[in-house]
Amino acid sequence: MEKKKESLFDSNFREILASELVSIAGGLIAGSLLAWYTNQLILLPGILILLPGFLEMRGNISGSFASRISSGLFLKVIKPNRIKTHIIKGNLLASFFLALVVSLTLGILAFAFNYFFLQLVTWKIIIIPLIAGIIANAIEIPLTLFTTLYLFKKGYDPNNIMAPFITSTGDVISIVALLIGVFIL
Repeated sequence: MEKKKESLFDSNFREILASELVSIAGGLIAGSLLAWYTNQLILLPGILILLPGFLEMRGNISGSFASRISSGLFLKVIKPNRIKTHIIKGNLLASFFLALVVSLTLGILAFAFNYFFLQLVTWKIIIIPLIAGIIANAIEIPLTLFTTLYLFKKGYDPNNIMAPFITSTGDVISIVALLIGVFIL
């Protein structure tokens, strides 16, 4: 009888390692973009106050969204070939609405910081994260949905892959969206 050779690294390890490598690459790209455009960002007082929260928000909201979709797939409440369901639509709307509320809150906090500590009134600091949040969510939330469904269909565990993937894509997309918001205003 032939014994099956056991691998030192199982499929979960390979999935997690690959996604962590993608996360590292995304972090390097996001950091490079931020370093490249620091001179433009520093010109707007308070922008560095909202930056950490804005970057963290994308991963938290999209990460929770991916987890809910993944759980629904494993529990067979969500079918991988049907995306126009009540559960998915509700999660999409909730994620988008939550991101807008948090973007607005970050903008108000940055405005308050400017007003109380720097004695500056800059209304743009409220609108920039709102515009950037709309742009980033329009890209990140559908990307999260389709990537989670794709990985599940291919037999991968989205729970192993999506968190680092969302972190890296969210950082890059958030910085680009924030830069677009700054350049628009």
